[in-house]
Amino acid sequence: MHDRIAGAAIEEIKIRGMKFAIRNVASRLGISTKTLYQHFESKEQLITCLIERSIQEMRDSEARMMRDESLSIVQKLEQALMMLPSAFAFTDIRTLDELKKLYPEQWKLVDAYVQEGWDNIRLLIEEGIQAQIIRPFDMELFIDMYIGALYQLMDRRTREGNQLSLEEALRRTVKMLMYGVIEK
Repeated sequence: MHDRIAGAAIEEIKIRGMKFAIRNVASRLGISTKTLYQHFESKEQLITCLIERSIQEMRDSEARMMRDESLSIVQKLEQALMMLPSAFAFTDIRTLDELKKLYPEQWKLVDAYVQEGWDNIRLLIEEGIQAQIIRPFDMELFIDMYIGALYQLMDRRTREGNQLSLEEALRRTVKMLMYGVIEK
């Protein structure tokens, strides 16, 4: 039942954003809110569950990608930098902004993952530098630029109402960070 509730909540978030109501999730499942609250004590607990699942999905995807011998170091690095949860509602920049504003405790989970989930990327960069595929550079500055760009995209897109998806915004950002702006 946890999975069904989580799936219904994701659908509600896609439609209504973070202002979705528990009663809408229950209604979507054809259950009472009382039944739903037997599985999740609060909306905050449900959102926490969704975020934790999303982070685990990204970790699992990253682990599969790291083991994929058909991908080059550069391809792996690019994919790792653009990794998003495939079926999750938080790929909309405005939804992430709502999460940040309305659920600061749950936002801390997302922020912690963004700030700390760099181990495989560091390994790929070091491997690329050793193989002379990637030039040596300040990795900490690169990470700060990526995180800063991600958060700036969220703020700017929300203010301006831009419909650019997080996936497309990340794709464009990663291309600029990895390949620059100079035509080869």
